[in-house]
Amino acid sequence: MNQYVKAATRARLLAGVIRGRAQGHPQGRELRLTAHQLGQAAAVLLGLGGSHDIAERAQTILWRARTTAPEGFPTDVIGYASAPLTGYNPGMADLMPADPAHARRERALRARLLAVTEAGHLDSRDEDVVRAALIALIDVHAEHAELAAAVELHGRIDAHPTVYRPLRGARTGQHLPGRLAVFDGDQLVAELPVPFDITPGEIWRLIATVQADAFLIAA
Repeated sequence: MNQYVKAATRARLLAGVIRGRAQGHPQGRELRLTAHQLGQAAAVLLGLGGSHDIAERAQTILWRARTTAPEGFPTDVIGYASAPLTGYNPGMADLMPADPAHARRERALRARLLAVTEAGHLDSRDEDVVRAALIALIDVHAEHAELAAAVELHGRIDAHPTVYRPLRGARTGQHLPGRLAVFDGDQLVAELPVPFDITPGEIWRLIATVQADAFLIAA
């Protein structure tokens, strides 16, 4: 099975999966259009044999499928259809979550991804195996997108501190995901753990009310 046949098979099977999910979906029209373009890419890959521009034409259509996919659909999955042509899989971006629960979830998602891609399921001659692998990849990338939104809200481990400076008084605060340091001028008043989903209003209240030594960890 050469790279054109592999890419065509993945595109065709992915189109079938998306078409099935379009039934009764509020964004069914966009999903069907995405499926149609994947089918077009498969036809190009199988119909032009030795044409020198086969890969370029197919990848143009696959990119168009990405841009027409509805919001919420993990478009990185389409990259697995073009992977035999480009030589690499999309993979997943490192989210670097500050919340340990998010970090554990990211590791679990990465393990699930590798279980599919490293086992060679996408290159199987059994189309049911390839289809199942693509479904698994859709689910993994969709969950990764949800986690990315949560990390954006709760913070990355490499985040710069957010500084809170009240209009009155000498107290200030420096907030990093999971931790708040409160200062009075140059003096550290308290350094305390805070929820990853703490709101700015709650931070302002802590800055105003926290007592020195009550939560002090380091000074």
